[in-house]
Amino acid sequence: MSQSLQALTGTFRALFFDLDGTLTTDGVVASETYASLQKVKQAGIKLVLVTGRPAGWGQALMTLAPLDAVVTENGGLSFVRVGSGTKKVYGVPETTLPEWRRKMHAAAVDVITEHPGARMSTDSQYREVDLAIDWNEHVSIPMQAADDMVLRLREQGFAAVKSSVHVNFGPPKFNKLSACMHIIEHVLEADPTDLSSYVYVGDALNDAPMFGKFPNSVGVANVKKWWDQLEHKPAMVTEQSEGAGLRQVIEQMLKIRALKRADI
Repeated sequence: MSQSLQALTGTFRALFFDLDGTLTTDGVVASETYASLQKVKQAGIKLVLVTGRPAGWGQALMTLAPLDAVVTENGGLSFVRVGSGTKKVYGVPETTLPEWRRKMHAAAVDVITEHPGARMSTDSQYREVDLAIDWNEHVSIPMQAADDMVLRLREQGFAAVKSSVHVNFGPPKFNKLSACMHIIEHVLEADPTDLSSYVYVGDALNDAPMFGKFPNSVGVANVKKWWDQLEHKPAMVTEQSEGAGLRQVIEQMLKIRALKRADI
């Protein structure tokens, strides 16, 4: 059974968090949520956005928010801040991507044909590593159909996962967690086997690997929609949903940090 945010502990070197349904509320980043990110940054805590959305979004978000890194395409491509610019970090060798993309487009045609109503996501044209099939963003097909697409794609050798809106798939051997571990080791220059100083906040099935690995894993309240399907459940759940839930986490982190400093 997951606990309340009172169980949150640590020194909080960084906050990792999902985009859709976690940072956003009804598809939009509320001004008060953006202000909360600024407070985290001012407290000296690193900010890492972790999403299944495309590389094009990640590059834009790095210029629009006080982020230290953005993991996009479920770990396929990350952007890290280097001075006043950004650096790309691929989850697979870049030279292998053309052949993978050819295979992925062929597979996408097959599974979409088998599942009427599904279609390529509107953001697929901005992707570099994975592809996304829309099942619940601009279309609405049964969840069982999305689950079946995941299984079919995995049978063909792809890494595939269902988010709250898309079925994302691409080359194997990377996911959100592998990208987070890379950032901890190579960007934060810390031991990726010790995650006690980090918080992860998410809301969907593709956040399950982080829920299972981060001791301070938190699901915003809308994660309950996927509760029975989550392979790994978050250690804590907020009272509020979406951006309001993320703000609750941030408030608790800053409260704990202030108490620790008062004790010094």
